[in-house]
Amino acid sequence: MGSTTTKTVRNKEYLYFVHYENRKKKEVYCGLASDPESEKKALRLELEQLKQQKKNLSEKVIEIENKLKK
Repeated sequence: MGSTTTKTVRNKEYLYFVHYENRKKKEVYCGLASDPESEKKALRLELEQLKQQKKNLSEKVIEIENKLKK
Protein backbone atom coordinates (compact mmCIF):
# COMPACT_ATOMS: atom_id res chain seq x y z
CA MET A 1 0.00 0.00 0.00
CA GLY A 2 1.19 3.51 -0.67
CA SER A 3 1.35 6.61 1.44
CA THR A 4 2.05 10.30 1.11
CA THR A 5 5.01 12.19 2.41
CA THR A 6 6.26 15.75 2.24
CA LYS A 7 9.72 17.05 1.55
CA THR A 8 10.91 20.54 2.30
CA VAL A 9 13.11 22.17 -0.32
CA ARG A 10 14.09 25.82 0.01
CA ASN A 11 11.38 26.45 2.62
CA LYS A 12 8.60 24.99 0.43
CA GLU A 13 6.83 21.72 1.18
CA TYR A 14 6.20 19.30 -1.67
CA LEU A 15 3.86 16.31 -1.60
CA TYR A 16 4.88 12.87 -2.88
CA PHE A 17 3.02 9.59 -3.22
CA VAL A 18 5.31 6.76 -2.12
CA HIS A 19 4.87 3.06 -2.89
CA TYR A 20 6.85 -0.03 -3.74
CA GLU A 21 6.93 -1.57 -7.20
CA ASN A 22 8.87 -4.78 -7.79
CA ARG A 23 10.53 -4.29 -4.39
CA LYS A 24 11.77 -0.84 -5.38
CA LYS A 25 10.66 2.34 -3.68
CA LYS A 26 8.91 4.76 -6.02
CA GLU A 27 8.20 8.39 -5.19
CA VAL A 28 5.79 10.25 -7.44
CA TYR A 29 5.81 14.04 -7.25
CA CYS A 30 2.32 15.47 -6.72
CA GLY A 31 3.01 19.20 -6.31
CA LEU A 32 3.08 21.78 -3.55
CA ALA A 33 1.73 20.39 -0.29
CA SER A 34 -0.44 23.50 0.13
CA ASP A 35 -2.19 22.96 -3.24
CA PRO A 36 -5.47 20.97 -2.98
CA GLU A 37 -4.83 19.59 -6.47
CA SER A 38 -1.67 17.91 -5.18
CA GLU A 39 -3.72 16.04 -2.59
CA LYS A 40 -6.19 14.98 -5.28
CA LYS A 41 -3.35 13.71 -7.46
CA ALA A 42 -1.98 11.67 -4.55
CA LEU A 43 -5.44 10.21 -3.88
CA ARG A 44 -5.85 9.29 -7.56
CA LEU A 45 -2.48 7.54 -7.50
CA GLU A 46 -3.39 5.65 -4.34
CA LEU A 47 -6.74 4.59 -5.81
CA GLU A 48 -5.03 3.37 -8.98
CA GLN A 49 -2.55 1.35 -6.94
CA LEU A 50 -5.29 -0.17 -4.75
CA LYS A 51 -7.28 -1.20 -7.82
CA GLN A 52 -4.20 -2.90 -9.24
CA GLN A 53 -3.61 -4.72 -5.96
CA LYS A 54 -7.24 -5.86 -5.96
CA LYS A 55 -6.89 -7.17 -9.51
CA ASN A 56 -3.66 -9.01 -8.63
CA LEU A 57 -5.24 -10.57 -5.54
CA SER A 58 -8.31 -11.69 -7.50
CA GLU A 59 -6.09 -13.35 -10.10
CA LYS A 60 -4.08 -15.09 -7.37
CA VAL A 61 -7.27 -16.34 -5.66
CA ILE A 62 -8.51 -17.82 -8.94
CA GLU A 63 -5.13 -19.43 -9.56
CA ILE A 64 -5.11 -21.06 -6.12
CA GLU A 65 -8.73 -22.18 -6.40
CA ASN A 66 -7.98 -23.82 -9.74
CA LYS A 67 -4.99 -25.67 -8.24
CA LEU A 68 -7.15 -26.93 -5.38
CA LYS A 69 -9.78 -28.29 -7.79
CA LYS A 70 -7.24 -30.63 -9.38
